[in-house]
Amino acid sequence: MKKWKAALAILGALIVVCAAFALYLWFKNPDPVRPAAIDNPTGFVQAQGANIYDGDGKLLQLRGVNLGNWLVQENYMSVTDVGDFDTGVFTEARALAAMKANPNLTDAQIEELYHIRAQAYMTEEDFARIAGLGLNCVRLNFGWWTFTTDGETPREDAFRYVDWALDMCDKYELYAVLDNHGAMGSQNQDQHSGDDSQFHLYDGEENRRMTVDLWKLLAERYRDRTCVAGYDLLNECRRAPGRYGGRINTDFYDELYRAVRSVDPNHMIFIGYFTFPIHGGRVSHYNWENVCLTYHIYNRTPFSQITCLNFIKALHNFMGSDMPVYIGEFNAWTEEQDWLDTLDWFDAQGWSWSSWAYKTNSWSYLSGENSEWSRDARMRNWGVYELYMEPVDLSTATFEEIRTAYLQSATENAKPSLVHEVYNERLAQTAPN
Repeated sequence: MKKWKAALAILGALIVVCAAFALYLWFKNPDPVRPAAIDNPTGFVQAQGANIYDGDGKLLQLRGVNLGNWLVQENYMSVTDVGDFDTGVFTEARALAAMKANPNLTDAQIEELYHIRAQAYMTEEDFARIAGLGLNCVRLNFGWWTFTTDGETPREDAFRYVDWALDMCDKYELYAVLDNHGAMGSQNQDQHSGDDSQFHLYDGEENRRMTVDLWKLLAERYRDRTCVAGYDLLNECRRAPGRYGGRINTDFYDELYRAVRSVDPNHMIFIGYFTFPIHGGRVSHYNWENVCLTYHIYNRTPFSQITCLNFIKALHNFMGSDMPVYIGEFNAWTEEQDWLDTLDWFDAQGWSWSSWAYKTNSWSYLSGENSEWSRDARMRNWGVYELYMEPVDLSTATFEEIRTAYLQSATENAKPSLVHEVYNERLAQTAPN
C-alpha cells in the first residue's frame, strides 16, 4: 500500500511539474509586438524582429498556397503513375526512368511531354485565380532537376518556368517563396524529394557542393526580383531516414545561408524545422539576419487543430527565437470550422502561411484500394482545386495517351474544394482593393 502511495505521489509530482512547464512554455514571450511599419524599408520583403515587412516597410502577413505537383510531381497528386515499373511508387526520378524504358517514347517526346505538362498544369489564369481568392503568396516548389540534368550544367531552358511564374506574380501582385523541394542526393528520402531510393545529401561533398552552387545561382539570378519574398533553402530535411532534426541540418543551413548572402544581401531566408521547432540547433548560435522560421503542420493526432497549433507555438516560444514564423505547409482536412479557426489563429499570432496545395488529383486518395489515405476520412481536401483522373501508366502508355492526360490536368477540369470555399468566403471578401 505504501509503495502504491509513493508511486502515486511521484506521478502527481510529475504531472504538476509537466503542467508548470507547459504553462511556462505557453506564457513565455506569448505574443510579439507588431509595429504597423518600420523606418528602414529596403524595397524587399524583410524579417525584422518577429515580424515580416513589405518593400515599403509595412507589416506583412503572407497568405498563400503551394504550387505542389507542378515542377515537383508527387505520387498521390499526379495524373500519371509508374504502374509496376521498379517499386511502383511514383517519384520524379522513377517517372523519368519509366518513360525512358517505355518503348513507345523517344527522348525527344519525353522532353516534349515535360513542357506540355508544365504549361497545362499552371497557366496565367491560375495565378489570377489565386489572387482572386484573396491570397498574396505562392510557395513555388522546385527540384534540382528543374534547372539541370546532372547537378552541374544548367538546362538550356533552366529558368523558363520559374522566370515565367515570377512574371505572373508581378502581374497579379503576388509574392513568391522559392522552395527547394528536392535537393541533389535527396534531403529526406521521401517521394516528394524526387527520389525515395537514396538519402545522400550529406554523404558526400559533391551533393552538398552542388546544392550550395544551385542556391548561389538562383540568388544571383533573382536578387533584384522584389516579388520574391525569400528563399526556402531545404524542404523537410532529415538527419537520417525517418528521423527529423539534428545539428547536421542546421549546420548545412548555415552553409547555404552564407552562400546566398555572398551574392544576395537583401532577400529573406527561410529556415525550416520539421516536424517541430525543437528539431535543430538554436538559431541564436548562427548570427543570422533577415531570417524567417518555417514549420509544416499536418495534425493527424486525436487532438484538435487548435491544440496542435498551440503546442507548436509553445515549442517555438521555448526555443526563444525572435524571428517571424511562416507555416510553409498545412492542412485542416475536412471540417470547415477547423479551416476557419486555423486562419483566425494564424491572424492572432501574426504568422504567415501557405496551405498545401493549389491543385491535386484526388483519384489516389479517394479511389486507391490499398491507400492508407483512402481509408482515412481526414485525408481529404489536399487542393484548392481537385482533379479526379485515373492516372496513366508512364511505363506503357503511348505519347498521345500521356499528352491527353497532361492536357486534361488544366484547372478548368478540376472542381473547387472546401478549401476554395473557405478562402473565397473568408479572404476574398476582406482582401484589400
